[in-house]
Amino acid sequence: MFGIIKNGQTNCGNSLNDLQAVITVIMKVANNIIQKAFRFRICEPSKIVQTNLEQTLNLCRDIYNAALSERRDAYKLNRISINYYDQANQLSEIKQTNPEYKDVHSQVLQDVLKRLDKTFKAFFGRAKKGQAGFPRFKGANRFDSFCFPQSGFLLTGNKLQLSKIGTVKLKLSRQIQGKVKTLTIKQECGKWFAVFTVETVAEPLSKTGKSIGIDMGIGAFATLSDGTQIDNFKYYESTQKKLRRAQRSVSRKRKGSHCRRKAVLKLRKIHQKIRNQRNDFQHKVSTYLVKRYDLIAIEKLNILGMSRGILAKQVNDASWSSFFQKLKYKAECADKKLIEVNPNGTSQICSRCGETVKKDLSVRLHHCHNCNLEICRDWNAALNILALGLSVKDLTKAVGL
Repeated sequence: MFGIIKNGQTNCGNSLNDLQAVITVIMKVANNIIQKAFRFRICEPSKIVQTNLEQTLNLCRDIYNAALSERRDAYKLNRISINYYDQANQLSEIKQTNPEYKDVHSQVLQDVLKRLDKTFKAFFGRAKKGQAGFPRFKGANRFDSFCFPQSGFLLTGNKLQLSKIGTVKLKLSRQIQGKVKTLTIKQECGKWFAVFTVETVAEPLSKTGKSIGIDMGIGAFATLSDGTQIDNFKYYESTQKKLRRAQRSVSRKRKGSHCRRKAVLKLRKIHQKIRNQRNDFQHKVSTYLVKRYDLIAIEKLNILGMSRGILAKQVNDASWSSFFQKLKYKAECADKKLIEVNPNGTSQICSRCGETVKKDLSVRLHHCHNCNLEICRDWNAALNILALGLSVKDLTKAVGL
């Protein structure tokens, strides 16, 4: 599909575009402009629209794989590096030789090539650090979205018109706020979703004058410095019985059969429900904390290292990293401070007198012989985290700001 470029000339004069992008970012920061994403479920589309959605997704995947193959072969055979502009210039010729691509919006195809270009830039960044991992070809189960980067869509009420695909109805759970920049159509477990990326002005929340320290845990998801404990619902652990049955069902089916595809879809739906439950819980907790407190002190944990240890399953089930990400961007939008502190010794040092009280992880009660303080170990750690956050709040800027 893509022809290998046999001369050594490539478009490398894109420094002006990079400069314009930097200037745009600076202006957005100065104007306090942020990006948000609104995700809506697409109601059951008609058969024609369903066919068009699947065909568009498959053609985008074919373009991605063909472009990846061209980049790989051009360098392997001729030692030529191909960039986005070299491949984008071939799209008009591809449409002439492959008429089916005329049924896909031009900017959708361009975005697929931009996605591949970002993948290669990430690969080169990893290679410099000694972390290889060449971009891989996408099978039907590994390519699940396509994007309208600027135009090709129109939202009127709850009806979304997609260029060269048709009109679909959305389940609008809330109104879109801000200027719509891109639209991504995504397929998950046989269902279709529309994700709008918008630019809007950050709206700071009113100040409360309160501060809080948070100690993350496994028994309790989080313990606050005011003594409140947030339960850990352990969504993955509580669903393991269903997962085992679904996984056994998949392993018993013949590979490539229709029954196996149905069993895989059932397994994916269970995992999707776990992910949705976890995201819903974390969104509610992070929103509560940001609305209630002006300063939030958290631990700077080595989550990647902890996820490889003896408690790997429990750490991954709690998904602290995902929770911290939500907390960071919400604190940034609300003009609240989020401070990361060193967690070393926070559970060993007495929060009242500062005496070091050595104890194993199995000891869940902090008892200080110096000042006779006796409280929950996690509560004591949360108080120390808050104290550390308050001590450095004027010396460091908030995380993510």
